[in-house]
Amino acid sequence: MEQQEQRTSVRLVVVDPDLEAQCDRVEEHLLAPLAESVGGASGHALFADGLAVFTRVREMLTDAVARGPKVWSPNGRWEHEGLRIVELPTGDTDLLYALLRELSGLLVAPPDLPDPSGVVATVRGTVLTPEKTAVGLVGALARVLSLVDLTPDADTATLFAAIEAGGGEDVRLSYAQDEAWQRLAHRLTMLLTESAPLHRFLY
Repeated sequence: MEQQEQRTSVRLVVVDPDLEAQCDRVEEHLLAPLAESVGGASGHALFADGLAVFTRVREMLTDAVARGPKVWSPNGRWEHEGLRIVELPTGDTDLLYALLRELSGLLVAPPDLPDPSGVVATVRGTVLTPEKTAVGLVGALARVLSLVDLTPDADTATLFAAIEAGGGEDVRLSYAQDEAWQRLAHRLTMLLTESAPLHRFLY
């Protein structure tokens, strides 16, 4: 059991201000209040564990950015900020997915559903405010997970290989690799913000 919990998965992640803002939102307005309110409720340690795991994943992402290597545009003038290979425990991402499923289920539960532990009422009361709706905050958690556990495609494979080939040294992308980055940037921005990704193209 312990060996399974220690399994890791190597992922390509872009840690930038957009992702960090979503992480701040999830941690401050969703996970921390829930862990404080219902973390000790019988059968609902998932909320406290979710906060601890989310914090640990954020620390791993920060460490990966600090560790490098940096990834540069073909002309060597611009860094593709936060493009890193990160090794994350699969147990951590699995727990966050379980938390997402739990929260999603609570949000769609019928209002008259029996709630003997008061967990459903606590969840709705904790995160339902005019400024921070439960749906919006749980959606932000889903967005973060989609970026941390990004589905591989040809572009992620190209960039992953370029970084690995650098052997830990800074990487200067070829023009073809840079085109893969631009497509990935468009994909990530749509996942995070549903807005036009112009800021990623304007160095």
